[in-house]
Amino acid sequence: MIRSMSGYGRGVAEGEGLQISFELRSVNHRFSRVGLHLPAELAFFETTARRLIADRVERGKVDLTGTIRGPRGLPEVQINEELAASYAESLTALAGGLGIEPNIDLAMLTSLPGVVSGQSTRQLDPQRDAALAKEALGAALDEFEVMRTAEGAHLAADMKQRFEIIAGMVTRIEELTADLPRRYRDLLAARIESLIEDTAGELDQGRLAQEVAHYADRSDITEELVRLRSHIEKAGGQLDNGGSVGRSLEFLLQEMHREINTIGAKAKVVEIGDIVVDVKSELERVREQVQNVE
Repeated sequence: MIRSMSGYGRGVAEGEGLQISFELRSVNHRFSRVGLHLPAELAFFETTARRLIADRVERGKVDLTGTIRGPRGLPEVQINEELAASYAESLTALAGGLGIEPNIDLAMLTSLPGVVSGQSTRQLDPQRDAALAKEALGAALDEFEVMRTAEGAHLAADMKQRFEIIAGMVTRIEELTADLPRRYRDLLAARIESLIEDTAGELDQGRLAQEVAHYADRSDITEELVRLRSHIEKAGGQLDNGGSVGRSLEFLLQEMHREINTIGAKAKVVEIGDIVVDVKSELERVREQVQNVE
């Protein structure tokens, strides 16, 4: 299956009083680009995180956010009684010096810097906690992959349907092409007759046949139609095979645009011109979808 470049995944791992969680978000991008937003305690994991993401993501802009905390989010409160007593003594002395009544309560003391502190996580150890971080990121990548694959399936289904529509249009152009020599002959004959109707000249059927053959040769679009159909079939095959096909699909769409433009320029027939416009419209819709394919 093909994968979308847009996705989201979250993974959490807990162990020994520690919880590590990662969130992955991605959007379409021409190349592979990874942004890390990790707390300082997880700095040791940055290189590993980039490698693990690169193993699973070939194209797209990916942002990884990491957090660490205790598994129940309950901090271990620590009270510095000596500092609180020092604050109380100093504030009492200050009040006495100012000649005012000291009004010191517990709420005031606990709000002063350094009296109450808490630590929600233990210190991380790269040797001990790397496996826990890998577990959390692996879970996030798995969820991320599921979402990208599901979105990729929707994209593939839509593009296959549009390629079928385009193939039907190509068939219609091929049907119209079979009748082009006769139409060219009628068109040239009408023009020539309009020029000689006021003269004694007569229409040279042999020369008309030569001009029709020459004009038909210059306007032949058989090769362009063959190449266009080949590109459509190849694109459909890539959608079936899956993998990282975004860049190759972009190239095939460029080639399809080239062929249909040439067909429109060569086949100066209103009906074919109308179909060419419709084909370009469908190709543009496919191009918008391909921009989000890995």
